[in-house]
Formats: sequence, structure tokens, C-alpha cells
Amino acid sequence: IVKGLWDYIKAHNLQNPDDKREILLDDRMKSVFGVDRFNMFSMNKYIGAHIHPYKPVDLTTTSASKKRKEDGGGEKKAKKPKVKGKPGQQAPYRLSSELAAVVGKPILPRPQVTQALWAYIRRNNLQNPEDKREILCDDALRAVMGGESKVTMFTMNKYITPHMLEKLDKSAYTHEEAEKEESAEEDSGDEAEEE
Repeated sequence: IVKGLWDYIKAHNLQNPDDKREILLDDRMKSVFGVDRFNMFSMNKYIGAHIHPYKPVDLTTTSASKKRKEDGGGEKKAKKPKVKGKPGQQAPYRLSSELAAVVGKPILPRPQVTQALWAYIRRNNLQNPEDKREILCDDALRAVMGGESKVTMFTMNKYITPHMLEKLDKSAYTHEEAEKEESAEEDSGDEAEEE
């Protein structure tokens, strides 16, 4: 249909000579589409209104003006702030002895494993100074990273997964920040009782 329409447009010289993207409709096409002109990008919208199954299409407005109205005049929407989940919501894993030696704990949820790995990498200055995406493995980290002498920050996770041996119940691990919040609540409760 579109190819046939383009053949008709070219045969009747209906492209705007100043802007070839714009189609100036003749009387025959005006009776079909109900507008004087449209551009090559909105042509499918006008054609779609005439093809079964007929979708209701507002042919009186352009799609660009409709979007601007919905956006409130073309202004950019403010980004919603990212909601950070409470620590300790993820299930913890029993870690291999190799990974536990690097992160310092035998049981951790995956986000804390990643956090502890990065702390280890920074503490031991294992990032390649010429390419910060590259991690230069020491002996302990090499045991976790499949014997590789260097890995990238993007491939690190595939080496970590086999060292996360068993998914445990959430009760097997209490996040340090959650512990701090609980002890702070208990301390404020004790102070209130003393008064």
C-alpha cells in the first residue's frame, strides 16, 4: 500500500519542492485523508486509519503536538528519585572458602558480596591505573576469579556466582546497617524508660 501510494505521489509530483519530506495532497488524496498535507513520517498513521482492523486515529492533530500536550508543553519531566531498598532484603548465600577469605564473612547477600569485593580491590590497590575497568588479581582474588590474572569489572560477576554455594533463609544474616538501626531504636527506648 505504501509503495503504491509513493508511486502515485511521484507520478503526480505531490512532494513539496522545498521539503521533499512533505506531501502536498491533491483533491483525490484530500478526500481520502481529510488533510491538505502530511509528512512522510506521519503518512503511515493516515494510511492505518483506512486498513482493517480500523484503529481509531485522530487525523486532525499531528503526533508531535499530541506528545507535547501530554508532556506539558514539551518540557522535560523531572526524573523520579530512585528508591533504594532497605539493606538486608536480599537472601544471603553461603560463600565458598575462597570468596569468604576475600570478603571476610562466610554468609552474605549478593549486593554485600559485590560491595565487599570492591572494598578489597580498592584496599589492595588492584585496579589497573591505566584502565580502571580492569582488575589485576592477587593470589586470593585469583582463586575466586577462576585463576585469571586480570578480569574486567563487567566479567567479575560470572566468576563470583559459582562461589555462592547455597541460598539461605533471610534469618541467617542480619545486615550491619539494620543492626545499627535496631540498636539505635533500643537505645532511644532505654533512654525513654529511664526518664
